Amino acid sequence: MWGRGAAVAVIMIVLISVSTVTTTLAAIGTSAPRGSTLDLRFGPDVVRPVTTITVTLSINPQQVTKGSSISVQSSTSGGAPPYSFVYAGLPSGCNGQNQPSFSCNPSSTGTYSVQVTATDSHGNQSAPSNSVNLDVTSASNGNGNGNGGGNNSSNPLSSLSSGLGGYLAIAFIFAIVGFATWILLIVGVWVIAVVLMRRLPKPGEAAASGPGSKCGSCSAAVPGGAKFCPQCGTSTTPKGT
Repeated sequence: MWGRGAAVAVIMIVLISVSTVTTTLAAIGTSAPRGSTLDLRFGPDVVRPVTTITVTLSINPQQVTKGSSISVQSSTSGGAPPYSFVYAGLPSGCNGQNQPSFSCNPSSTGTYSVQVTATDSHGNQSAPSNSVNLDVTSASNGNGNGNGGGNNSSNPLSSLSSGLGGYLAIAFIFAIVGFATWILLIVGVWVIAVVLMRRLPKPGEAAASGPGSKCGSCSAAVPGGAKFCPQCGTSTTPKGT
């Protein structure tokens, strides 16, 4: 009799315990917010909210030269702060960050696709953020974003046109100098010709100023073409002519 009664008592205690646990869990599940989960690691009364976390990433500027500074910012909504952040795709010099916003100086070149994931204080994790492309070039390429920038990621057509513009300007200057040189040369030749023509004697003057002679009577000089000696008046024309 005692053994049968003890067995019945044990069965009753087990049934009462199961009923109590089921009633408690049902009460907690009814009072918990919709979309929440029960965290039994800390006891039956601890409810951990499950919410959607959204994180947005921005990088400014997105085109820089190696060693230049960039600003990385993450905007988070949902969940319970504080948040922790894990960035993926950052270049060397910017790795190992766990802040919503920071500045760094990329030390390697290339094109990088950067994303961030946020986790709130309850351990809820966001999906990866939007992907932001970061283009890091060497300083010799001249990137220019004003940002030292140039990025002068150059357009071949613009480079060609600028190069041709320089050559055309030089050719134009040489053309003007050459044209001016020819004009000066022509004017100089014309001036020299005019001066020489004015210095040449006229045909009549050449005959009049021919070599002179001496008077046969007084030996005075007689100008060329003169018929009488200016000194003594003797005729210079030979007799019989």
